[in-house]
Amino acid sequence: MQQKTNSAPVRGSCFIDAQHAHLHKSVPSLLKAPLHGLQSWRVGTHQPAQAFTERRGWVQPIGKTVTTPEQIDEECASFERLYIPGEFCRQGDVLRAASQSGKTILLERGAFLAPSDIIRAVDKLGEARDRLILIEAGSAFGYSDRVLDPRSLQVMARLGIPLALNLNILAAPAGVPYQHRPHWLSDSEFDSAFVQTALAFKAEYLILPTFRELNPTALALWLDSCKESL
Repeated sequence: MQQKTNSAPVRGSCFIDAQHAHLHKSVPSLLKAPLHGLQSWRVGTHQPAQAFTERRGWVQPIGKTVTTPEQIDEECASFERLYIPGEFCRQGDVLRAASQSGKTILLERGAFLAPSDIIRAVDKLGEARDRLILIEAGSAFGYSDRVLDPRSLQVMARLGIPLALNLNILAAPAGVPYQHRPHWLSDSEFDSAFVQTALAFKAEYLILPTFRELNPTALALWLDSCKESL
């Protein structure tokens, strides 16, 4: 069992895979003051992933995506957070290993899982619930799109667990991950609708797109909300 770590991210933080951090250089530059005393910072393409991981700021590395207990046991020591994809959100052995790791857990609700059923996964985590962030990445009603259903956020918000919205999945362009997805669905103007919906249900974190920068209007909405909460 790994020693418990104090790696809870600051409310309003955004997460992204380290290798794509350069896409969001404008995010921290728009902050007029550090959030909760953390220095804002930007990451250039020349900086290694290790430097990104070791720094602290408003945009933070998402951590390690894990799908097996062995992966958690072998690799979690190098990461502050573990991300469990929706396809594995009710995998008992993965949840047990994550709960024993001492790390902050980002648990994505599966696209075909009823929102009310996520409590079964939460229960499997036991006391690790205190270091859990639930991820909403939309529901699948077909093979070409993920739909953000506000009812899902409402059901999950009732659990009293911090929520995050995964824009990397919701705003994915055609071909990522569905090759038949209509092109217009990747329009960045929808970012604002996603962010407004997340804020309405008091989501505390965003997972940023890895294929483009966040729409400026959506970014302004998120930053304004973060400043109001200080």
